[in-house]
Amino acid sequence: MAAYGASSSLDFLTSQKFAINGKASQFPIINYNGNIYVPLAFVGEEMYSEVHYDDNKELIIINQQNVKFDEQISAPVPYVAYERRYKDGTRWMQEIPLLLGGSCWKQCIEVSGSVQQRVQQTEYPPVSVTPGSSVVIKYPPGLEPSNLKVYTVHDTSQGGEQTIELELINDRLHLPEQPGVYNVLIISEWKEGYTGYTSYAFVVHITDR
Repeated sequence: MAAYGASSSLDFLTSQKFAINGKASQFPIINYNGNIYVPLAFVGEEMYSEVHYDDNKELIIINQQNVKFDEQISAPVPYVAYERRYKDGTRWMQEIPLLLGGSCWKQCIEVSGSVQQRVQQTEYPPVSVTPGSSVVIKYPPGLEPSNLKVYTVHDTSQGGEQTIELELINDRLHLPEQPGVYNVLIISEWKEGYTGYTSYAFVVHITDR
């Protein structure tokens, strides 16, 4: 390193502060001929990417995860989608838009009214699915909540809300077989690494037509 440094400017600097997707981090950096270099693996992991080196191919492989952060509270947004099929057998995953509810991350947001009232006020369009369909609900590696619960919610005659918990198995939610319109509520809570909670709602219209 000393011989190499005689002809080039190579300085090992102390850790520097970074803000990646709103999260503060520190990495060691190198100043080489006026250019700043940071460790690829550390930065990739902070951006929720899988980084590894293939010895046989001498290839650095980076697989970026699908990461979205809510604009209002800077919280990670779950990926929610269901499988659609054409008559010829073609399949694809159709993402479901989400309605933000009471949540607290870097900022907090309070909402009033029941899920049904907010759905009506925002004119949220139900997503049509067939009976027994499954919905994928997942977070990227590194952003998974400590607790994740999913419920169907409907207003009661007494002015309250009734919730029924749905089972989530391997990131898949199996919807009811009974046709009808269902309000679905996703509640996520983080206790380790991050602290906060989010609630998102969406509506499905289960129909065999």
